Amino acid sequence: MRPETSLFKAFEIFDHTTFSRFGTKPTPMPGMVNSAQTSKGHKITKVTAEAPQVCALRVPRRNMKTSTKDKIKGSFHEVKGAIKEEVGKVTNDRSLKAKGKAEKKSGKVQQRIGRAKEAVAKLKGKLTELKTG
Repeated sequence: MRPETSLFKAFEIFDHTTFSRFGTKPTPMPGMVNSAQTSKGHKITKVTAEAPQVCALRVPRRNMKTSTKDKIKGSFHEVKGAIKEEVGKVTNDRSLKAKGKAEKKSGKVQQRIGRAKEAVAKLKGKLTELKTG
């Protein structure tokens, strides 16, 4: 028996429903089909792909405010710039040091933008409160 044919017999014996996760049976996706040919008889064996399983306990994500995102990204860029700047100092690389300083400054600016967005949102809330009150 040739190794190719034994491999295909192994796939025929293998049943996907016996190896299910969390006691659920996987459902095949209708549009995705893989084809393989044998060199002997030119038979086509079709294998369907399984749908990815989703955890049932997943909680829907809450969207973050843009002001908070800006503050987080700004602090990340500030730290990244500081690291680049220090590596530039240690390696005596002027361009890396300059890039680090620039990224550090852009991180500070992004944090200030986040704070400004937050202040505008607070003022907007106060204005709507004054209009209704």
